[in-house]
Amino acid sequence: MKQELADRNLIVSDEAAAFFSAWAIDEERHTDGFIRIIELVANGSEKDLRERLAARPHDFGPIVEHLKDEFSLMVMIAFDEMCTCRAYAAEKPFYDSLGNNTLHHWLREVIADEAVHSMNAVNVIRARYRDRIGQVHSILDNLIRATESLRYSGAFVLDYFGAVYSTELLADSRLMTMRNIARPFTV
Repeated sequence: MKQELADRNLIVSDEAAAFFSAWAIDEERHTDGFIRIIELVANGSEKDLRERLAARPHDFGPIVEHLKDEFSLMVMIAFDEMCTCRAYAAEKPFYDSLGNNTLHHWLREVIADEAVHSMNAVNVIRARYRDRIGQVHSILDNLIRATESLRYSGAFVLDYFGAVYSTELLADSRLMTMRNIARPFTV
């Protein structure tokens, strides 16, 4: 993702650059945790899993229409992070069934991180793009329509799979993202 954003020159503000620096660190930590889970439940080796992750193709074609500019990107990230926050929360029973207290606490941290990422993206939008907030509704609608035909592409956003990513979850995430972006400004 980092290389794709650089190639497209999408990060133009200091606020978005700071967001993506912090986001990348957290996402790498999340990847480390998911690797540990796969090791635990599927007897995978970390070395093999990391090699497979590194070799996986990254196809940004399915989301290219949402990579127009920094504003569109931040709206997509705010929505995506809200979706994953809610999806991970819905999957708590699975993680709890693993019987590992460390994983339970790790998942709580990931859920909190995803919520913070969504709000941080919202804050970039609100700080830099107040004049474009009226466009958020249509971007979110387009994102939801896009998820109906997207396949996993290794793009790191909108890579949804599993029953937890229901129409209801996407609609609720859209509503929450809209509310967060459109809430009244206070001085």
